[in-house]
Amino acid sequence: MIRLTLVAAGERDTPDRAGRATIVDVPHPDDGARARFPRRGPFDPAALVWTGGPTATRVGGPSFVLEEHVGWLAPDAAPTDPLGVVKQVSFLHRSDSIDLDGFRTHYRHHVEVARRHMPALWQYVQYDVVGIDGPHAEPAAGIVAVSTLWFRTTSDFLDRYFASPEDQAAFQAEEGFLDLTKAFSFVVTSHPSAPPTARPVGS
Repeated sequence: MIRLTLVAAGERDTPDRAGRATIVDVPHPDDGARARFPRRGPFDPAALVWTGGPTATRVGGPSFVLEEHVGWLAPDAAPTDPLGVVKQVSFLHRSDSIDLDGFRTHYRHHVEVARRHMPALWQYVQYDVVGIDGPHAEPAAGIVAVSTLWFRTTSDFLDRYFASPEDQAAFQAEEGFLDLTKAFSFVVTSHPSAPPTARPVGS
């Protein structure tokens, strides 16, 4: 399993110093990239900390225990400008019209939907939420999945998110399994400049 912890300002360095953090995501430096998905849900973390294994960190919250499902990995993990890479981390609720098994079936299919309509998407990894704990866990109730989408450049993210308006419409037509009124995203970059394929190793 993999653990993702939302860490508040003043706490973000503690997991890294403890040697447990595999990846620390911080807000993307580009104002326009961050503004593309302004909804932040009930949280305002200074960092997202990814660790291998189910053991809880001592700081931050809420903390999600995750099961990884790789859509596809970046064919080229060495961008010209590592700080230009955009990682969109989205927290997802299922629609009331579908059960959890049905949600996960549609969620896996979503990989192929993204391949068809988002050709600039560099890497896509899905995570099923199997547990939530730590401080502030209550507002996280109902989050059933976390998506991580990488774009090789900020321009790809801002200007080529979908291939066309028609692709955007077709993509959004496949989102009925999600409760989009509750979904929220953080637009981040990994620090220190971890390549997309550097992911936590679960236990």
